[in-house]
Amino acid sequence: MSITASTSAMRLSTATVTQYLASKTTTGVPSGRRIVVLLRAEPVWHGPEEVAWSDGRARVTVAPSVLGVHEHVLRHLSSVQGPEILVVLTDREEAELGPDLLAKVHRQRVSSVNVWDVVREAFGATETDRRLFTENWAAEALADAQTGKDWPQLAGGMLSRNTALSALAKRRLGIGRTGRDGDDESVLVDGDGLDVHTLLRWSSARGGVERFLALRSPEREGLARFLGEADQCGDTGKILFSLVTAEHGSDAVAFGLVCAALWVHAAEDTEREDYQARGRAERWLGEEPPARDRELDALMAKFGSACEEFVAAEIAQGQSRGDEFDLPAAAARRMTGIVLDRAAVLARQFGAEGAARRSPLLVAGLEARFEAVGVALASGDPEPIASAVAALADHRLATSRESRVRIERVRMAQRLVRWPARGPGAGADTVAASVAAHVAENGWVDLALEHIEAGGDTDPVLRSAYASIVRDVRARRRVIDEDFARGLAAWTADGRGPGTMVTVESFLSTVVKPMVADTKRAMLLIVIDGMSAAIAAELGEELREHWAEYDPLPDATDPPRRRAMAAALPTTTAVSRTSLFAGRLMTGGQADEKRLFAAQPFWGPRKAAVFHKDDLRGKDAEPFGPELLAALDDDGTHVAVVLNVIDDRLAKEQKIGDGSWHLAEIAGLTQLLQYAAQLGRVVIITSDHGHVVDRDGRRVDAPPGTTADRYRPAGGRPPGDTEIALAGARVVAPEHRNSIVALWDRDSRYTSKKAGYHGGVSPAEVAVPILAFLPFGATPPKGWRELGTQQPEWWQLSLRDGRGGASPGPTAAGTSRPAPSAPAKTAARQTRFQTEIAQTHDSLFEISLAAAGTGALLEPVVAAPHEALVDELLRSETFEAQVQLLARRPDRDRVRQAVLALLDAGGTLPTTALAQRVKWPATRSVESFAAVLRQLLNRDGEQVLEALPDGRTLRLDVGLLRLQFGLRG
Repeated sequence: MSITASTSAMRLSTATVTQYLASKTTTGVPSGRRIVVLLRAEPVWHGPEEVAWSDGRARVTVAPSVLGVHEHVLRHLSSVQGPEILVVLTDREEAELGPDLLAKVHRQRVSSVNVWDVVREAFGATETDRRLFTENWAAEALADAQTGKDWPQLAGGMLSRNTALSALAKRRLGIGRTGRDGDDESVLVDGDGLDVHTLLRWSSARGGVERFLALRSPEREGLARFLGEADQCGDTGKILFSLVTAEHGSDAVAFGLVCAALWVHAAEDTEREDYQARGRAERWLGEEPPARDRELDALMAKFGSACEEFVAAEIAQGQSRGDEFDLPAAAARRMTGIVLDRAAVLARQFGAEGAARRSPLLVAGLEARFEAVGVALASGDPEPIASAVAALADHRLATSRESRVRIERVRMAQRLVRWPARGPGAGADTVAASVAAHVAENGWVDLALEHIEAGGDTDPVLRSAYASIVRDVRARRRVIDEDFARGLAAWTADGRGPGTMVTVESFLSTVVKPMVADTKRAMLLIVIDGMSAAIAAELGEELREHWAEYDPLPDATDPPRRRAMAAALPTTTAVSRTSLFAGRLMTGGQADEKRLFAAQPFWGPRKAAVFHKDDLRGKDAEPFGPELLAALDDDGTHVAVVLNVIDDRLAKEQKIGDGSWHLAEIAGLTQLLQYAAQLGRVVIITSDHGHVVDRDGRRVDAPPGTTADRYRPAGGRPPGDTEIALAGARVVAPEHRNSIVALWDRDSRYTSKKAGYHGGVSPAEVAVPILAFLPFGATPPKGWRELGTQQPEWWQLSLRDGRGGASPGPTAAGTSRPAPSAPAKTAARQTRFQTEIAQTHDSLFEISLAAAGTGALLEPVVAAPHEALVDELLRSETFEAQVQLLARRPDRDRVRQAVLALLDAGGTLPTTALAQRVKWPATRSVESFAAVLRQLLNRDGEQVLEALPDGRTLRLDVGLLRLQFGLRG
């Protein structure tokens, strides 16, 4: 026996009446006969006067009284006009109508519509969930919502309460994947289910809340109860629909973010201001909130957390797409922007500004964390800075494009605070050492400075901290620059050769010639005019993601590293670049460069060609001119290309507000590298000189007729505080008798203001970086050694150190140690390149220096503390216990060599380079050896040795190594 719906009068919809007529009315009625159907219902009708159904049309009317029923029945039966069927909706009982009247109507009774029969049939089910019969509102709502649409078909079985009400809720709210469906309804929110995020997105959709409020009261209340149940949206649904009912539904997500700040992220001792703000927020739920007191607090906290999770997911979607015109991503960005702006307004309205500053998602919380970083930076203590930067990086808005730029600037300041204190010369006891030190370390300082000075910050506290750091670092760099200039002037005047130091005029013979003689690969030499060590550091990090970097200096006995060379003087294009392509000191132009580079005797059977700016201009969608393209495609031609982007932009002040240089900003560089990768060319990227950027520049008086930015003829007034006189063979100024006065101070110039200058003798202008690359897996030329990270130790911010950042340990770069005396050496030995190595890699070696007579050069006495550390590691009981855990005993000599190699490389090394260092057989996989190393060194779940996401690089955390194995060395 089936259970029927309640017999109490209900309001019927057009759909219900139509479906009843189609399923019940005309059975057994002869065609052409006029009939009256009495339906038990609330005598209210908002539908059309006539309704259409499968067999024709019917007129619908209402009769709230017995007399009304009589009039409608008699009038219809006596008339010949209009539809043959009349449907009368009445709530009168049959006993009131009497047998005479009932005898005149269809089936001689007042019929009851079992709406559940209609609904069950519409879903294609054979049974109805008994729990549905308690939802009197749902039957009519389901029938009404079916108009013009099909419900999901069940193909038999039970129509469950969850299925029916979920389908109703999605249709009423406008949730689905069907696009526009029906005459006056459309899908507002894309989705299959009724999860929390879908409902929160619906509340933010235009017209969504209004659509719900337009429903009849019983249906609104029933849907709100259903969606607030535990197996639907639970507590979040309760708060959401309380807000909707109170007509605050469109602000629900923004409201939730403020709730999270007030209830989830509140301080342990909640302040009075927060309690008052909570009270104002609770009033937004209307006169009858879903709970009271502690229970309401729990609901508000859950709702706030759900809204934070939802907005965080939308932020991630908006930022995950590379195409800024991607519609879903753009919609997510727009929605989150509106919500965050509205949340800021609500925080002010509720008096929750203090709570908003604690939020990990609101803009106020982000700005508060930037301010906290400013306070920490001002303290100069690395530990508070580390904590503040970690908290900033954890904020959900930290991944936005604008925030990433600001946070990168914060990290640059953090690095500068970590930059170790060094002596005045910072390795300037020889010019060679100073040039190498600039590329290895001080160029990174310049990079960080440039990022900070180019952007600053809108937060006054952080801006003040930046200013203080910049002043301090600039003062230290000024001492280094002046010391370098004096050493350069002494060496230039002395007339001695560069020894093993690479210079622009010796670059071809020292670096290129041995490479060309050893490998069959053609070379692509890219000379980026004006590229400083700072720019090379930034470009190098990006290049290393796609190329293997090498130390190209053959026969070097020091650890592999990124090399540098000294520019010719003055540091101008006409002098230094021409000298580079000519292989000798001279001044000239593009024609000289093309002729002399091609005429070098070591090219052998191959050709060589230089291409300048005009050769790069392609036509008809070609990236370059035809001659350059032909040369690149020819394995028999070594190609050199000059890129003038940096010089051009500095001269035109096109880079003054941006401290960053990426591959895409060097026009032509990416395309050249693509050609090189396709053809397997060796790639060397260098420059002819660097440059200084004008941030706080001042003009220095110069003799009339001075046209150069940073040097002038010797004579006239003596050099001032920011100038130095230079003379000697490396000063290529025959018109001035090889004698000039140049500026060493980076903030000085002789000419009109531009974005940057060159021609002077600061390390940024003189030290020229050399970057050498091969495709991953390529066989390098003889003597080339693959490089690990080239970041200085103080630059590297690991997960613990970059989301925090401990200061360098006792063996970090720049640690001051007493220098024991040593006998003086001859001048010839003083110029040995080991001096340069010692001065620029004192984070890897303990150096003892002794004065050499009256000269400025020092001789190193080298000791290797890493060896003592590794020996202590291998002797430790903890290490022995780790060995015992392995199925096969490792080769201890190889383990020792591997750990030493990682330490010498600053902790990070590609696996291919590691294999080279430990002489791993080419026939065996080095990944298996790396896996053994990780098993040995990683204990208690700590990543002492980790594989980086690129899958080909290992990183050793020296601090963790000491801690985990109890090492003191």
